Amino acid sequence: MIGAIILAAGSSRRYGDDKRRARLPDGKMLIQQTIDTVLDHFESVLLVLRRDDLTCELELREIYPQSSLRIFRAPESGLGMGRRLSNSMDQVRGWRGVFVFLADMPRIRGVTIRQLKDSLETTRIVVPLYQGRYGHPVGFGSVFFDELSALEGDRGAKPVIKAHPDCVNGIVSDDPGVLLDVDHPKDLGSGND
Repeated sequence: MIGAIILAAGSSRRYGDDKRRARLPDGKMLIQQTIDTVLDHFESVLLVLRRDDLTCELELREIYPQSSLRIFRAPESGLGMGRRLSNSMDQVRGWRGVFVFLADMPRIRGVTIRQLKDSLETTRIVVPLYQGRYGHPVGFGSVFFDELSALEGDRGAKPVIKAHPDCVNGIVSDDPGVLLDVDHPKDLGSGND
């Protein structure tokens, strides 16, 4: 099975508030839009929250009571994105691949996710490529799980990608959503139509 991890354990320092709860133009919370998109395409989804994120966890369990969404509070969430991802890897052993999504990127198109998912193999890394730039989500075959489990710091999975350039498939995409994240309140209104 290929599953998905959604990293939602950042501190939102640039945003100034908990951007996960920020409302998109349609009224849906940012984190909810990302979760809905990912749940549409994966049988198993692991949402990674901060260690002390009980309130957010309870709120999301109310919204998604009967879904394939699992919620995990990363014990070392304060040590950076790489560490949050490494904390998560024990939760996904047995999968043959994983896609890593960022919770603040709610505009990735379904067709893009399907294209990436169809391209992932156990020995490959797939990355969407929009106008010459790598975006998200990034898919990792299971042979990279041990390296993902050893990540540190705030660079995410970039060290794993850089260590295996021959295994990376850049999948050309016309979807600007693979680059559009929400760092400031003004970003909530920008779309990718």
